[in-house]
Amino acid sequence: MRKVLGAISLLALIGCTGGVNSDVQANHAKQINKKVILTAGNEMQTMDESLLHAKLEISPYYQDAKSMAVELIVTNSSSVGVDLQFNSGMLADLWLIDPKGQKVWAWSDTMMFTQALKQIRIGAGKSLKTQFNVPSDILSKVDKRGFTLQPKFKGRSLETNSPIVNDISVELRLDH
Repeated sequence: MRKVLGAISLLALIGCTGGVNSDVQANHAKQINKKVILTAGNEMQTMDESLLHAKLEISPYYQDAKSMAVELIVTNSSSVGVDLQFNSGMLADLWLIDPKGQKVWAWSDTMMFTQALKQIRIGAGKSLKTQFNVPSDILSKVDKRGFTLQPKFKGRSLETNSPIVNDISVELRLDH
């Protein structure tokens, strides 16, 4: 009787292990089969000399995602801190521009910000990061080449009239 119970227990254990393994394999296959719809092209710069350096980091957009994550990183590569003033709680905005150069969408369109002056110091070698999400219904309008994402940094320097950040844009690439 003990041998029979032992054999049944061993078979039940093997059966449970096989079931868990197949679930893991199914989830892994589901993640691999996600189709990337949009990715970021090369960053284009229109200005080299600026007080701070701006860069966009864009996550690929998958067809079943609710949004595309975008992060603006503004870096102070100098050896001294930079003091910035903002006229509201918005540190930066993100625009989607169509191939004709027209604004299709702005992240700030549906946002509200405080209307208070704000000062921030970006230390030497430090960065200020702002995160955005571009909704899937907006990304569905990207149906051909030439659409770009452009960050709009809202800080201004209290010490100089030089451009604060380099103007950049990143083209979105379709993947059919």
